[in-house]
Amino acid sequence: MTNQDAQTPPEPPQAPQADEETIAALERLAPRARQVLVTGVTLIVLGTAALTIMAVSTVVSIVPIGIVLILGAIFEMGVGHHAQGGPDGPVNAWHKAGSMLAFTGLVAALAPVLPSIVFTTLAGLALMAAGWIRLRATSFTPLRQKSAIVPVAASVSILIGVLLVTRWSGDNLVAAGNLLALELVATGWGFVGLGLTLSRLRRN
Repeated sequence: MTNQDAQTPPEPPQAPQADEETIAALERLAPRARQVLVTGVTLIVLGTAALTIMAVSTVVSIVPIGIVLILGAIFEMGVGHHAQGGPDGPVNAWHKAGSMLAFTGLVAALAPVLPSIVFTTLAGLALMAAGWIRLRATSFTPLRQKSAIVPVAASVSILIGVLLVTRWSGDNLVAAGNLLALELVATGWGFVGLGLTLSRLRRN
């Protein structure tokens, strides 16, 4: 080893880089920050309505919960459409997460005819995937511009998925329905946080 090599400090480890499409999608969404905020509020309202349904209805109310989740998925995929950059643009994180949420809604709508373990496993895995996709989508945003609501909401989605997969709710469809309704509320808050993040990105 030469003296020059000995005096050269080691290079610091490289920080993970966001994929270019995620960065481009966030930039395309920035002008629509207000619409993303409205989407978040809408999902919170839908989730609150779902919780109300579970509180006043019978166990069969898991079916309308599935329908509400599918409606929420449509809103999320609408955000993905705005982030796509044209009909030929690549599928982005909100398309994928919305698809997972729609699948969860479909499974919930079929819950009365599915074995309980199949329902909770499929719904839980889909929510874990959706939460991870949302978490990763904004994980590379500069910290000073990022709203803390986004990773917290995504983490709540992952936690709800874990609770379903581990059968915390058991065979109780009402408990499972409440978890799914809370997922929609968490997703809504995540979009509120994303809207705030996009507003900060737009100003910089």
